Amino acid sequence: MHPALIPEKHPICGKYMEALVQCRKDNPYRKYFGVCSDITWDLSMCLKQEKKVVREPRQKQYHERWAKKRAEDQERMEQLQREREAAAAVGGRTVAASAAATDSQG
Repeated sequence: MHPALIPEKHPICGKYMEALVQCRKDNPYRKYFGVCSDITWDLSMCLKQEKKVVREPRQKQYHERWAKKRAEDQERMEQLQREREAAAAVGGRTVAASAAATDSQG
C-alpha cells in the first residue's frame, strides 16, 4: 500500500505517481488485472528509497543526542562516586575501614 498519490508531497517519486495515475485513468478496468502493477512496484521501491533518504538525517541526529546523553550520564555517575568517596573520607573512615569495623562488631 502506498500513500496518497500527491507528487508535491513526494518530489523524488513524483514521476512514478503521475505515471500510475495516468495508467489507472487509461485502463479503468484492466488495472484490476495487473496492467499497472509494474508502475506500482516501481513506485513502492521509489518510496522505500525516499523514506531511507528522509530518515537518515533524523537517525544521525538521534544517535548523536543519545551518545551525548550517555556521556553526560557516565560523567554524572563518576561524580557521584567521587562524592561518596569524599564523604566517606571526611567521616574519618574509608569504606574498607567501615566494613572492617562492622565485621569486628558482629
